[in-house]
Amino acid sequence: MDTKEQIAAFRYSLIAPIVSRQTPFLPGEIKATLKEIAARNYTVPESSRTGVSVRSLERYVAEYREHGWEGLKPKEKTTSGAKAIPKSVLEMAVELRKARPERSVEQIKYILETSHAVPEGSVASSTLARHLRELGLSRKELLKEPTGRKRFEAADAHLLWQADFQHTLYLPDPSDPKKRRKAILFAILDDYSRLIVHGEFYWDERLPRLEDSLKKAILRHGVPEQFYCDNGAVFSSSHLERVCGKLGVRLSHTRPYRPEGRGYGKLAVMQS
Repeated sequence: MDTKEQIAAFRYSLIAPIVSRQTPFLPGEIKATLKEIAARNYTVPESSRTGVSVRSLERYVAEYREHGWEGLKPKEKTTSGAKAIPKSVLEMAVELRKARPERSVEQIKYILETSHAVPEGSVASSTLARHLRELGLSRKELLKEPTGRKRFEAADAHLLWQADFQHTLYLPDPSDPKKRRKAILFAILDDYSRLIVHGEFYWDERLPRLEDSLKKAILRHGVPEQFYCDNGAVFSSSHLERVCGKLGVRLSHTRPYRPEGRGYGKLAVMQS
């Protein structure tokens, strides 16, 4: 995937909860969702920035709704050549981050500019983020992750599909009956109804098998709002990101080292 496609995939992953949603939003819900997305920390492709502003998210949503996937690709732009951050300005940024660790770099920069502490565009987000990281003040380090977890279930059928491969049993090899080959089950489960929208055995767990099953499930049941899977190489492929982006499906993954997020779904698939 080239750089523009990679950036488009990242931007789609941010706005997917909005543009892929199939149920109406309540008054003020879109704004609240955008604020929640903007408050998180990200690894931004081709950038050292770790935050995305609400205004940028609103622009991504508008561009996607008007131009689709192509609208999310970056346009050519000129840089203003931001200078190094003065010590007094950096001290203000440090106080802003300590006061509210959840603030993104973009939010801190916005406060500095609107309070006239610095001229607009004179502070580079990447430089500010680097200084805060070096001081041990990144949001990831300051914010403690809550330990409690809530049981989750989708609000309706076909809003959320979960998928996974499972190594099952050995069967005679069609090309050589004297040998045995491992059969691998791929199943897609609707979270709300626990219906297996498609399940099929394959001889491997490569991307074409995933595409085959997903296509068959969509042809029979329609396009889901969200497709949830683990971080395996097949599910993390750039091609799958593009497919979901063009279909308007939100692709999401289990957080690394958190199998609990998909455990009950996988269990239901494999034991049904």
